[in-house]
Amino acid sequence: MIRRLALTILVGVALVACREETEVSPPVRPVLSTRVAIDDAGSQGFVGTVEPRDKADLGFQVLGRLMTRAVGIGDLVHTGDVLATLDATTLDLAVRSAEATLGNRRAERENAATTVARVEALRASGTAPEANLEDARTAFDAAGAAVRQAEADLAKARDALVHTEIKAGFDGVVTATGAEPGQTVAAGESVVTIARPDPRDAIIDVPDWMAGALPPGAPFIVAPQIAPNQSVVGHLREIAPEADPLTRTRRLKIDLSGPPDLFRLGSTVEVRADRQTSSTITLPEAAILRRDDGVFVWVIAVDEASRAARREGSVALRPVTTAPAGDGRLRVVSGLSAGERVAIAGVHSLQDGQKVIVPDASGDDRGDAS
Repeated sequence: MIRRLALTILVGVALVACREETEVSPPVRPVLSTRVAIDDAGSQGFVGTVEPRDKADLGFQVLGRLMTRAVGIGDLVHTGDVLATLDATTLDLAVRSAEATLGNRRAERENAATTVARVEALRASGTAPEANLEDARTAFDAAGAAVRQAEADLAKARDALVHTEIKAGFDGVVTATGAEPGQTVAAGESVVTIARPDPRDAIIDVPDWMAGALPPGAPFIVAPQIAPNQSVVGHLREIAPEADPLTRTRRLKIDLSGPPDLFRLGSTVEVRADRQTSSTITLPEAAILRRDDGVFVWVIAVDEASRAARREGSVALRPVTTAPAGDGRLRVVSGLSAGERVAIAGVHSLQDGQKVIVPDASGDDRGDAS
């Protein structure tokens, strides 16, 4: 009995030893990583310009030679002011020709009406056939149609004559001119551009990733370059839907509500985002592990104070919430804090609790994951 018990114990010990030999821990491997840093976009300044929100490019509706342009860039205009005129000689002659044509067509209609009355009288006395009466009535109808056409031509000529003047449709300031007196301008070609002084926007271009991280109505600090200490607070009004294909920047329009006189149209301003709303964490997409049960990153526990060339640590899986940031990066909404280290390569080959080696030159304090 004792011998059988001892044999059973020996067999159990052998099985445990075999199991420990088969359960080999994952190898220690080097891993590319970076420390998470808060990217404070509020510390970044952008240079932009003050531009009107509403402006209109005014041109003539007819082809002609520009005779006068009464305004220049920077002039204030009021509703109804005449801004430019065309040479109206040709159009005036066209009106006179149309009036003469209309008089001729009306005379032809009266003559056709007289003919109809005469043929009707002859038909009633039996001295004219029915065909003559039909021909007279057809001629009268044609004369009436010709009169209506001439009237339309005259109205068109008079309308063209009226459009030899450009008038301001609202109070504003001239921001651009497109033609000089003596120049022939086409219909619709811009001659004068006027803009409403208010409301105004500050226009800047920012990196694509930053634009994606800004919430609607985000506050910005806007200051004129000639007086940096006289800043105002503006709010994000519009983000360009697409990035510039060359610079990979997106245009922002920041509403300036009641700015002082220093914020003139066309003036240069410095803009920076409010620090309380601009802080964000972004990571490259390669650092994100997507699985059926969620989105994760590998957080590396390592002695950050050590300056050794190769520091050992371990990885742990951490669930996070992300949002698009553009340019191959994702914004981390929750799950990470500044100062933590995450793996940014090989995320599909790591195991929870695996030992890793972190080289000292793997992005320490460089803000690679900002």
